[in-house]
Order: sequence, then C-alpha cells, then structure tokens
Amino acid sequence: MSQFSPLSGKANYIKRREKSFFYRRAIPPEFRWMFGGKSEWNIKLEGATDAARRAEAAALAHHHNKALMYKVLDDITITETGDLALRIDWAPMASKPFKFRRDGQVVETLKIAISDDPDYLRQAEKDGYFGMRREEGFAQVGLAQINQALPTSDGIELELNELKVANFTRQIDEMAPASGDTLRSILPKMHRQNRPCDTTKAGHVRAVEEFIALHGDLQLVDITKRHLTEYVEHLCGLCFRGQPMAPTTIQQRLDKMSAILEFATCVDAVEYNVAKSVKAPKDTRPMGDQTYKPFTKAEIRKLIDVATQTWTERKYQAHRTRVSRMTDSITALHMLIWTGARPEEICQLRLDDVDLERRGIIVTNESDDLGVRGRILKNEESVRGVPIHYRLLPRLSEHIEYIRSMSNSGLLFPSFEPGTEKGRYASTIGMDWSDHFREHVSTDPQKVLYSLRHSWAGASKDAGMTETMRNAIMGHKSDSKSSSAKRYTHHFDDLHNQLLWVDKMDCISG
Repeated sequence: MSQFSPLSGKANYIKRREKSFFYRRAIPPEFRWMFGGKSEWNIKLEGATDAARRAEAAALAHHHNKALMYKVLDDITITETGDLALRIDWAPMASKPFKFRRDGQVVETLKIAISDDPDYLRQAEKDGYFGMRREEGFAQVGLAQINQALPTSDGIELELNELKVANFTRQIDEMAPASGDTLRSILPKMHRQNRPCDTTKAGHVRAVEEFIALHGDLQLVDITKRHLTEYVEHLCGLCFRGQPMAPTTIQQRLDKMSAILEFATCVDAVEYNVAKSVKAPKDTRPMGDQTYKPFTKAEIRKLIDVATQTWTERKYQAHRTRVSRMTDSITALHMLIWTGARPEEICQLRLDDVDLERRGIIVTNESDDLGVRGRILKNEESVRGVPIHYRLLPRLSEHIEYIRSMSNSGLLFPSFEPGTEKGRYASTIGMDWSDHFREHVSTDPQKVLYSLRHSWAGASKDAGMTETMRNAIMGHKSDSKSSSAKRYTHHFDDLHNQLLWVDKMDCISG
C-alpha cells in the first residue's frame, strides 16, 4: 500500500451545488477499501458563512488526511459504514491478536471499530468489536502496528519503535475516557468542584441511590439510555404519601441524574450524556393539580403558632444565636404572609432595601459590597417596589432595630446567609418548614411555603385589587403595557394607591 500525502496549498474541497455547499473529495483508489469502496466523499456543509464552511471543510480534510496516512495491514476485512466510521476485522489473515490499550491495560483483539458516533460504537461492541473514537483509534492502530514490528526489529530500529510505543501509549492514555468512576465515586468530585448547597447535594444522593437500588452501582461508561429509561419507569410506579409520584418530581430526579452525567462528560469520565435523550412522563393532571395550592387562613394562623412555639422551645449553643434565628425566621414568615413576595426575594433582602417611613420594600438584584452572595431574581419583572401592610409594620420595625443592634452584616436576615456561592438564602426557612412545620400544618404535598404567595393573591382578589396592581406588586408580567414593574423600582410611583388597597387585605383573620 502506498503512502498517502495530502495536497498542499489552499485546497479546501468546497463545491457549490445550487444554493448548497458540499465537501467533495476523491478517495485515492488504494484507500477506497477502507470506506466501503466509495470513490469520493460528498458531505453537505452546514456553515452559514464562507468562514464557517472553510473551517468545517478543513476539519473534515484533517480527519481524512489522518486516516489515509495510516498504513493499516493489507488483506483485512472492512465492513461498509458511514463516512467517518469503520470496522476492521483481521481474523481472516492474522495469526495472533493485535495489542491495544485501554485504561492502562492491554487488550488483545482482531476486531476494532472506529467512530465518533456513540450509538455506532455501542452496537459494534455488542458485535464483538473493540470500539474507540477516531482520534484514539488512529493512535491505537499505530500502537498495534509498532507492537507487531517490535519482535523483528533490533538496534536503532528497535530503539525508535520503543519510543513510538511510548508516544502512542501517552496519546491513548490522554484521549481514552476514564471508565473506573461510578455514580457514587464521581458524586463527591462533583460536589467538591461545584460546591452546591446542602439541599442540592441531598437531592443528588437520593437520585443516585434510587438508581443504584434498581441497577447497581454501574461504571459510568456502562450506563445507557435504557438504564435511564427504566429508572424513569421505576419512579412512575412509586408512591409518595399514598399518591403516585408527580411527573414534576420525576423530572427533577431525571434532571439531577443528567446533571451528574453532564459533569462526568466535563471531566472526560464519559464521552456523552445519555440522560439528555431521556424524557420524563408528560404531566396530564388537571392544571389545578400541577400548581401549589394556597393555605386557608386557619392554616396560616396554625403555621404562625407552630413556628413561634418551635422557636421558643429550640435550643442553640448561645442565647444570642437562638434569638437571632428566631427573630429572622418569624419575621420572614410574617413578611411572606403579608407581602406576597417569593421566599428567596424576602430572605435575601438587605436592611437598606426597607423604607419604614414610606412603608415600602425594594426588591432588586443590584450588586453591593457586603461580601456575601448577591441577590438573584426570577426575571426583570421581579425588580419592583412592594408595599408594607400596616399589620406587618410594627414587627418589621422591631426586627430591624434588633438586627442593627447585634449585627453589622447589612442583611435583613443575617442567619439566612448561604454557606456557598450557589446556596439559597431561603434554604434555611425551607428546611424549617420541611423538618418542623409541615406535619403540624398540612400534609398536602401541594402546600409549601411558596403557597403563601398564592394565599396573598387570593386575599388581594377578595379585597377588590385590580389585576394590574396585583401583577405589579407580585412581580408578574402583566398584559397591560402601562403596568411595567420597573415603574416602581426605586421611586414607588404608585405606592400610595398600593398601600390603600393592601391595607384592606386580611391574610389571617376570617
């Protein structure tokens, strides 16, 4: 077989046909057996500009040049495949297996498959082929050829061949994915690097353990789409508090598995994220069953009583710490009840965001120099002014006076400061709800702290508040072009009218 030399100069093999562009290139006759007898490549280019098409064609040319420059042994059986994928079977001619390398171990085989298509490689491996990506495959073939030549070489030739073996081995070890990690072993690495909050960590662990209970702690490279599909089907058969697991919960579990596998691709533990092509079941429940339900006023009163009693009895190492967490928790709870704001919006407030004199709260994500995690809002409509109900004003005023006397952090709720850059300010009060309040208030899984926002919306309707004003206060997008939430960002242009309507509301009594 002759040695191939690629064309020099500016050959890019780009040809135009009507409005489309193609990479067209003749395959030298002596190499056509490697590509199923094809005489040329004819691949449509997807680039929208000349520069993009040139880059795309150059990448194809590079891979083809590299494939053709390898002197693979003669008289081998080639199975016809796609443009850049092939199977090679030396069994009819070779007397002994060729030696390849994978994860530091020697693999002896006469059948290899080379492709960048994961599904193609998976099927080839089922058919008994040793599968590898293109870049790795070229190095593996080179290593196999040198290993075949070593026993008959000596002197300078032997020394050169040994250097080539070392070079190919290094390349292969750098390119081949690490197959030793499992879900359990890679999860701590992910948490060390990404530093998620504790609740996110717990969610990852729960999803992983559920998967392992079904399939075992598989190596990451052995996890397939089928495993994830069966995992989803398994979750569909589980019950939570006597009810089938909600499709949204199943989607959350699948999202966590996908996040773990996506991290695995980033650290080259696997080549692709098989969870991306798996879908959770469609939520066919009535719309009312897909959203959070509001609390009744009786449940809200019960929530306040339970929270107050819990914090009165709870003990901390220091009295000062207990009082701080108690006033933060109870005040934040009252603010959720009387403002209709989202939990994270309330829990991440700064002292300077509250104007007691004008009875208004600024919800914003502006940066500050407090040295803590910045504020994060859901969308641009979330930036707004929120009126302070007259029944909330005394408690909020007392809380601020206390916080200013014991803390210089600048946060309205200092004990809610997240421990990591990705942590949430509302995680603390959320855990209070899950661990201490829920069982005494409501066992309905659709009633959570966020439900207080729905309860406030219902109370505002009962008071006769217009939808435009309610959307502005809650940070919802309104159909009215005149009701942009940005109007109320810092100047509280409509604060007077908002206060008139808010003060008519009763979120607790009745």
